[in-house]
Formats: sequence, C-alpha cells, structure tokens
Amino acid sequence: MAMTELSADDPALASYADVDSDEPHKGDLLEQFYLTLTVMYLGAPAGANSVVHERIERLFKSQHSWRNAYEIEQLLCFILSEQQLQTELDRRLAEARALKMEFVDVIAKELQDPAKPVDKRILLHRLLNDMQWFYSKRVHHRSASKRLMLRVSLLFMVALVTLFLVLFIQFFAHQAPRTANGQVAVAGPGAAASPPTASPEASSEAEKPGGDK
Repeated sequence: MAMTELSADDPALASYADVDSDEPHKGDLLEQFYLTLTVMYLGAPAGANSVVHERIERLFKSQHSWRNAYEIEQLLCFILSEQQLQTELDRRLAEARALKMEFVDVIAKELQDPAKPVDKRILLHRLLNDMQWFYSKRVHHRSASKRLMLRVSLLFMVALVTLFLVLFIQFFAHQAPRTANGQVAVAGPGAAASPPTASPEASSEAEKPGGDK
C-alpha cells in the first residue's frame, strides 16, 4: 500500500514556528496537534491527486491555526485506511463517552446494528465535528469567564479605592475643627492678663473728697 508522500522541505514537516499569532499561549498544543495530523496523513494511502489531498496539503502549507487543523482532521476521515479509520473511531468514541457528550450512544448503536450498515467515515466525520464544537464552546466559555472575573476584580478595586478615599476625606474634615480648637486653647494661658476693670460705684467713691467724718 503506497503512503502519502511529502517533501522533506515541506512546511507541514517544519518546526511549526508559523503559529497563529492570536493564540501564542496555545502554541505548544497546536504544534503537537499538527505533528499528529502530519503522521496520520503520511500513513494514509496515497491519493491520485484528489481534491481532498490537494486541500489537505494546501492547509498544511498555510499558517498554522486551530481552524486549519480542525479542517485537516475532518478531511483525514475520507483518506484514512480501514485500519486507521477503525482505530480512530474507537478512540474518539471512548473520548466522547469520557466527556459525556450527547448522541454517543446513538453512534455506537448504529455501529453495532448489522441490519443497517453505515459508512464509518461519515460517522467519524460527524463525531469529530461534534467534538470540535464541544471543545470550541468550552474554550469560549473559559475565555468569557476569565474576562468576567477580570471585570469584576476591576470594579471591586475601584469600589474599594473610592471607599477609602471617602473615609480619608471625612477623617480629615473632622480633624480640621479639632485642630483649630486646640490652637485656641493653647494660646489662652500664654496671653497677657488684662487688668481688672473697676466698677462704676467704686470709681464714684474714690472721687469723693475726704468723705464724712
């Protein structure tokens, strides 16, 4: 059985440095995924320049991204050997059961029904599509949760800073009158004592000549 051939200088066998710039934190996982897809493609029977083979090779030569990798994975369903197909289908069914995905039992039942022969390639394609959708939704939900947590944290910090600012202003607003009163109290004892003021009656008595004897 002839294997699919790729040149040693083909970008599909490169170091995967050309990773989607929007997903740098997933670069290692993406590289590993492309490596797995490349090995699967090399082990598949060689095609007679079919549309599927041409599309897969074009995607391998394009910028590496999760979207392109998912498309390659789905297209591989139609060129894998029978042994590769069965192995991949069994593995994906076990993975889908572990993820508790819907319709897994339906697919398994169709495979076990001898009265209704099914195309395993179509089933694998359908299963891969559902799994890719499941993983994409999970990543989207995690990203949304992170953005929500970030916004809540920022709002909490703003509210906390505002609260401390209000308390700070109120504290110094109450301290200002107390400081003024304290300065007046300190200045009182040091001030010069004013002479006692004589009453009008005492002044009149002092002005009388001699007084009665």
